[in-house]
Amino acid sequence: MAVALNSTTNTFVSVGADHQIYVYDLDTRKRINVLEASDERDKMDGHKARVFAVHFHPSDPFTFLSGGWDDTVQYWDVRKPRAFRRIFGPHICGDALDVDPISNQILTGSWRREKPLEVWDFASGQKVADIPDEFGGFSLLYCAQWFGKDYVVCGGTQHNRARVIDRKSLNAVGTLGELPQGVYCLDNDRAPTLNKLRLAVGALKKIYLMRTTNPTAITTGRKASGITS
Repeated sequence: MAVALNSTTNTFVSVGADHQIYVYDLDTRKRINVLEASDERDKMDGHKARVFAVHFHPSDPFTFLSGGWDDTVQYWDVRKPRAFRRIFGPHICGDALDVDPISNQILTGSWRREKPLEVWDFASGQKVADIPDEFGGFSLLYCAQWFGKDYVVCGGTQHNRARVIDRKSLNAVGTLGELPQGVYCLDNDRAPTLNKLRLAVGALKKIYLMRTTNPTAITTGRKASGITS
């Protein structure tokens, strides 16, 4: 299950085991809308399979994105039952969908070997960049976020690691690796300045907490600060 909250309109949306998206009023806790694809075969105005990620646009209180197993990212308005735009390609299987409030770019992480980490222009839906995998092996991604204004952070399985990537060079500047299991969740404080970057990464029954004033200092192994959940 995934949930996205918009405090401006006091609404939140949730997704779970099917293709539908549910909109709730935060004050009453009552469902106010159900968003889903139409029955028309020649239209892709919603999801056709399970949805794993939802994310509100940072400056538009009514617009949000969703992604899942059907290899699309859908654009929605909470007031309307059908999606109004879509991006084809990302195979999202976790919390791997984010929107940068400064560049207005979308970040997607896909559970696949080829081109798992992609950047898109929000307004046009066109791809901006493919972020390459680290030399020596690919990751099947379950989570991805913008990390401050200059970095991307992602995590997944296959090599059981989280990476911090420079947005300009598209190179990894830090890795949390040799974890006991895949990375299925992560989050950061979204601080606007480099000296306040903080990151939490979840693997197995531990949360690894990192804080740094130098992005290269994130590079570490399993011995990073971990607390049992």
